Amino acid sequence: MPTPAALSPDTDDQALIAHLVAARLAGHVATTISSCLGNVAHLVDGHPAYTFGLSDWKDATHDEVVAAVEAAGGEPRGRPGADEKASDDAGGDHAEGAWIDPLAAAAGIAVHRDTLAPFLAEGGACALVATGHPFALLAHYGAIARALAAAGCTVLRPLEGRRGRRGHNGRTYAIRYLDGVACFNQDAALQHTHRPDYMEAMLDDLGGPEGVDLVVADHGFAGAAVEAGIRTLSIADVNDPALPLAQARGRTDGVLVIDDGLDASLFEPVTRAVLGR
Repeated sequence: MPTPAALSPDTDDQALIAHLVAARLAGHVATTISSCLGNVAHLVDGHPAYTFGLSDWKDATHDEVVAAVEAAGGEPRGRPGADEKASDDAGGDHAEGAWIDPLAAAAGIAVHRDTLAPFLAEGGACALVATGHPFALLAHYGAIARALAAAGCTVLRPLEGRRGRRGHNGRTYAIRYLDGVACFNQDAALQHTHRPDYMEAMLDDLGGPEGVDLVVADHGFAGAAVEAGIRTLSIADVNDPALPLAQARGRTDGVLVIDDGLDASLFEPVTRAVLGR
């Protein structure tokens, strides 16, 4: 990913960066420092809700994971050089939140755009799109899935329509597709999940990862794809350290660190930028 220092934002980039900061998708974000550092500890301890199906945690240290998040553009300890207990120009309510470098977020968006561009130009590929954050990111992924399909790519739908499988909590679940996007469905509702099990089951249904050219996803859906060696574009909040750790270790280069839990409408400029519109 281009480093922030290497970026020379043009007018469109400047408008996007301004939106990221104003919407708190980057810059001062609502994610707390305690959540970020607590999740780092959970990852190093191998908690399955935080490893996202990636094996890197097995020999990772706390400092390595924090450094990996920082390398991806996140600041899990707050803005560098700032006193997290002091008010700043934006108001005291931002003071104890984590920080995402807006330039790094814009660079991550550019990586997603540039990676998708040949798929959208040439077609013919097989892609899998999925989200564990449907309440915030479904519209974004749906636009990508539609664009891939319109370009002549095959948007895969493994496990579609199958019911009766058992979720990790013992209840039945299904993978439902909305606008070509796989979501975890339980008790007749889309659910937030960090678990990798569902992507693993989807890949099993496809006969393995070999026929998948691209995954666009987040959380355990993305982690399981990276673990399987598939080219993956992913979104990670600053308190989702597993994917940045995998990127720091050279296993993926498509991690976009950005707040992933805000109103879906705030993500629309990001979607337009990723699709080159």
